[in-house]
Amino acid sequence: MDVLTLSRWQFAGTIMFHYLFPPLTIGLGLVMVVLEGIWLKTGDQTWKDAARFWTRI
Repeated sequence: MDVLTLSRWQFAGTIMFHYLFPPLTIGLGLVMVVLEGIWLKTGDQTWKDAARFWTRI
């Protein structure tokens, strides 16, 4: 393999990482805000438990 091919593979790996993880973390943040908000509004412990579950992930 030449340098150009290896560089393309490296770029593909970087792009796959960037394509997956930033949206995942932003989405999990939104899920956390919604779950905590529902818990604060209702006071139901189930929502707090769900928020704590997603915090560990």
